[in-house]
Amino acid sequence: MATDQPMQLKKLAHIHLGVDGGAEKFFVRLAGALARKGVDQIAFIRPDRPWRDELAKHCDVRELRFSRSHLKRHFVRWGISREIRKFGATATMGWMSPASKWLPAPGPEMRTFLRLGDWPDGFHTYGNVQDLIGNTPDIIHQAVEMGWPEARAHVISNFVDPLPTDLTPVNRADFDTPEDATVLIHLGRFVRRKRFDLAVQAVAGLPDNVHAWLIGDGELLEETKALARSLGVSDRVHFLGWQRDPSPFLKAADILLCPTDEEPLGNIVLEGWNADLPVVAAASPGPSWLIDDGVNGLLSPCGDVDALTASISRILASPDLKQALVQGGTAKLADQYSEAGVVKAYDGLLSSPTAR
Repeated sequence: MATDQPMQLKKLAHIHLGVDGGAEKFFVRLAGALARKGVDQIAFIRPDRPWRDELAKHCDVRELRFSRSHLKRHFVRWGISREIRKFGATATMGWMSPASKWLPAPGPEMRTFLRLGDWPDGFHTYGNVQDLIGNTPDIIHQAVEMGWPEARAHVISNFVDPLPTDLTPVNRADFDTPEDATVLIHLGRFVRRKRFDLAVQAVAGLPDNVHAWLIGDGELLEETKALARSLGVSDRVHFLGWQRDPSPFLKAADILLCPTDEEPLGNIVLEGWNADLPVVAAASPGPSWLIDDGVNGLLSPCGDVDALTASISRILASPDLKQALVQGGTAKLADQYSEAGVVKAYDGLLSSPTAR
């Protein structure tokens, strides 16, 4: 396997208990990038994950049932530790706080890391964690404020894969959307902090040729549908369900929305830039870190539907602004969130011989 620069990291173990979302997509993406650089990997995951086969292209996958029983947990963790020693990993990375319960004890031959894509909720299960990795400065800042040693806390962001050059956008007619409509797109779980309600309210305040594609599912889906009906925009707000690969939808849309109130990173901002879309976001921590307002996206105060609508209207009124935002997003994505840069950062940290 050809590589530009030899990797210091040779063997890595992962523990990931996630279901199916943005964190899981990046997990598979990073495993693939490391595999292409020659890193051997083993991953411990729950059974029947929809991304299991894709992950298996890049590493040895072990499916386990992670029992909540305190007694069984010790046996499962012992089994994981034994398999990691047999594999010869020099680093083990847990993904998100639940994985911390299953990390093996670190030692001279193997270091342990916990990678966070959301705010930490306490360290009571972090006994075997040597170092934290957060994908934004705010996550790490909060961990340090809560008492985690700053020297053992690191920021490494995400990257996104370039879209295939032959990617075919979805057919708008299949989703009751006119070809000449301006399509806003928002993705995620229908939970309160994702603020799908603001996307619906924004459509109600915009011209009739503006439609919204809302992709995802969750507990507030029916409530959001009811809101669209009550505002008289149910014919312009389209609920497209959860999509394993949203790329063809992004490619067919015109503006990406990220109105989320609490977004540690906002990986969808990177996805929007990757699809050559102008991004309109609420100024929650992640988007505020990623976006230079007016350069590669537009920011508005969290929860302010009037300001969100005004940002969208600015893009509708100015093709030049739209093009400038797209170009700005493309440039920042290439400069700061490339696969090569992120993989290099992980290699440097995970192969470091001692905790910092």
